[in-house]
Amino acid sequence: MRVLFLMLALLVAGPSAKSDAQPFHAGVTRITVQDTIPFDALVAYPTDVAEPPFQDGPHIVAAGRDAPIAAGARFPIVLFSHGGGGTIKAGGTPLPYADLLTSLAREGFVVVAPFHPGSKRPREALEDRPRQIHKALDAMLADPRFATHADPTRLGMMGFSYGGAVTLIVAGAAPSLAHLATYCRDRTDDPLACDGVPTDGSLANAVGRRSPDALAVKALVLLEPWGSLFDRDGLASLEMPTLLYRAESSALKADSNILALAAGLPRPPRQETIPGGHFIFFGPCPPALEAEAPAVCKDAPGVDRAAVHRRIKVEIGDFLHRNL
Repeated sequence: MRVLFLMLALLVAGPSAKSDAQPFHAGVTRITVQDTIPFDALVAYPTDVAEPPFQDGPHIVAAGRDAPIAAGARFPIVLFSHGGGGTIKAGGTPLPYADLLTSLAREGFVVVAPFHPGSKRPREALEDRPRQIHKALDAMLADPRFATHADPTRLGMMGFSYGGAVTLIVAGAAPSLAHLATYCRDRTDDPLACDGVPTDGSLANAVGRRSPDALAVKALVLLEPWGSLFDRDGLASLEMPTLLYRAESSALKADSNILALAAGLPRPPRQETIPGGHFIFFGPCPPALEAEAPAVCKDAPGVDRAAVHRRIKVEIGDFLHRNL
């Protein structure tokens, strides 16, 4: 998984105009979350005020910065975990997905997306990141700006790649490092899933357990999830509706990641296949960054990343509205 997100800091989330069909504008803010290593979380939420684009580091975000949340309703919550198999020690950012997250805010969701800080080892990250999600949710709910406007009884979660595995763990799945090591022993063709995974038998007796930070999540959206971490037994408690995306030209092998999850979940998920590679879920990059980060920014001829994002924003918004 080390090859994931090597150029994450270069990515820019492109701005998006508010669609006539979306009932709100988007507001965004950052909150600080206390943990062993304090970290920030991005909160995107519905607002009635304007959303002038602003720059956050290299990222352009089309949203009202620190705008007031729209009044008169309690909005469902969507948690988000960015990927980061290649940035476990350095941490990562949800900003490359800002166009998708702010689109959900315009649809009437409060989105909580941690900037996951680094972990010493990948195995620790499987414990750290669910805890960070839990603490970010608690921090948002304790914030007086959101306390009376966010509805914790309508809770969904979305994650990309490594963040897809985090999403499953937060929903109650038990990861199996033994299962992963067995899979990776003979799969040199799946480096996105297996790079850095010990296959020397040291994980043979590793026992998967439900996370103490599992939450009552009612709907899941999985974007090219790292699924080889889970066996069927570890998924047995996940009865909630799930929307599962696969990129048809992804380097993450579908048979033991996306398709294995689809077969192992007790409730058959809705499956969608989109054109493009693994990183198609990152927001479109401007031309200058395409030249610097072609592995994550450039798509094959005939693949229109902007069109893919227009499609998935509608599908994900509709799915979450129906299930939260």
